[in-house]
Amino acid sequence: MTTTNHRSRVWLILITVTTGALAVASLSSLVQTAVALPPRPTPEPTATPTVQPELLSKPVPSGGSIELRVQFPSTWPWEKSHWQDLWTVVQWQDEWGHWRDVEGWQGGLDAVGIGEGGEVVGRKMWWVAESDLGRGPFRWRVYQGWRLLAQSGTFDLPDSNGATVMVEVSLAP
Repeated sequence: MTTTNHRSRVWLILITVTTGALAVASLSSLVQTAVALPPRPTPEPTATPTVQPELLSKPVPSGGSIELRVQFPSTWPWEKSHWQDLWTVVQWQDEWGHWRDVEGWQGGLDAVGIGEGGEVVGRKMWWVAESDLGRGPFRWRVYQGWRLLAQSGTFDLPDSNGATVMVEVSLAP
């Protein structure tokens, strides 16, 4: 065996031993660090809160509501005209007889379902403040885009707290 070959083997053995020693030292320090960590505090059990019903109930606002019921004809083209595309507007009549849109009472239908007779009926509801109870006249209009599909007759807002005025219209296809 040559001297160069012998030195290479010695260096290889030294490197292997040194690497192994470093690995053992690292593992040893990790184990010591893990053992040296302080114990985690355990959370104190908390008492179950007592529910007080008077705090959970909210006062019901005074006022009433108006509800629009929209009856769809049996020939309604559902594949082309979706109920979500309809727009409802409540209007009020001023002292000169002009109809004006009510800013807060405009929007799409809330829901559509099957009525008692099997017909498809859409629904829209608005809350009426107590200060507006008994006012009128109002009317409801239903649009598809800019096209007017239905218009209700005139109605007054409910005249007592908790009352609902129901308005019905039928759509033309």
